[in-house]
Amino acid sequence: MNDIAPQAGSNKDRLILMAGLITYGVGQTLLIVIFGPMARELGLTDLQFGALISASNLVIIFSSPRWGLASNRLGRRSVFAIGLVGFALGYAGFALGIQAGMTGTLSSQALSGLTFASPLFLTLLGARLLYGVFAGAVNPAAAAYMADTTDKASRAQGMAMVAASGGIGSILGPMVGGLLAEFHPLVPFYVVAGFAILTAVWARAALVEPIKHVAPEAGPKLRFTDRRVFPYLFGWFIIFLVFTGIQTITAFFVKDQLGVDGQQNIIRVTSMAVFCMALVTVIVQIVVMQVLKLQPRMLLRAAIIAFGLSLWLLSLADNIAMLFFAYGMMGLTASFVMPSLSAAASLSVEPHEQGAAAGLITAAPAVGMIFGPFLAAASYTQNPVLPMYLGGAVMVLTGIAFWFVKTPLVPDE
Repeated sequence: MNDIAPQAGSNKDRLILMAGLITYGVGQTLLIVIFGPMARELGLTDLQFGALISASNLVIIFSSPRWGLASNRLGRRSVFAIGLVGFALGYAGFALGIQAGMTGTLSSQALSGLTFASPLFLTLLGARLLYGVFAGAVNPAAAAYMADTTDKASRAQGMAMVAASGGIGSILGPMVGGLLAEFHPLVPFYVVAGFAILTAVWARAALVEPIKHVAPEAGPKLRFTDRRVFPYLFGWFIIFLVFTGIQTITAFFVKDQLGVDGQQNIIRVTSMAVFCMALVTVIVQIVVMQVLKLQPRMLLRAAIIAFGLSLWLLSLADNIAMLFFAYGMMGLTASFVMPSLSAAASLSVEPHEQGAAAGLITAAPAVGMIFGPFLAAASYTQNPVLPMYLGGAVMVLTGIAFWFVKTPLVPDE
């Protein structure tokens, strides 16, 4: 009898990874789509709402690199499953906290006059912190798994698949949320948490563990400041600093610059703009990036500059069609930039450093997500198109800087 161990990286393995990453992406979107409109009704202030969103990103900055390293010891499969279970617990705990606030079990009234000391806020904050600690494991484990199971020639395609999964989640999030919220606003939260648990069980049972790359006994750990990966981590930080900032002020732009009135109309137009961007991103990463083996070096030098130009185009938008077109261009350029940053970082380090690199790649965007919304909102108050001007300038300068970075070339197959 000849038993042959299955090889990691099959279509089934990729499907499991995609299921977990899509669930993660749906969860991120639902937080804005469902919880956003409920926050004020629960008695939470805008400052508290912002703090709850930022809290998990702050934790992810520290947890992701550690989970990336842990995946070298525990295995990609185990860390991926642990991340999904922690995601589910944090997500369900957050929903239970909201439910307690809706029924009046937890009060939003501050204790001792302290803004951030209400029972409801502290409960929700605890759930968000739990989420950040464990959800920070999902992306590093998936990215490291993809690095382990692809050769250098197909690394960009593998990373594009990881990025596309999050984009699919962003598309499905509003659709799933809107449909399930018809039963109760919190049903989407519990469904997503349950699906995360099922995916974790599936991963633990069926995901084939890739060959472990054991790090040498001696040698420094991979850090943010490592010259091999710093340019790509900085690129991730910049693109999410600008990306999330622009998304934050889009609803204001739609009302103030395009003259769209009515809350439902503003939400509809803003959602469609984001949908156009996400749809283009997914199509490019699933179709174009899988067929054409483009060099990360070329894409980083050209697409980052093109992303900046798309922001300047957005500043000129005076009608809804032009808004959708500009957002589509943002999605097109971002779909080339993001997997190229991940692929370049992965190609720049040794096999035993893939887990650490994946953790840092997950942490870097979270830093941008903390500062981007605040900076964009602050500049918007000065001039509605100032965030686009500044964001475009930052992206163009970053793209020019990459002409001086020795990005590894992908070898021919």
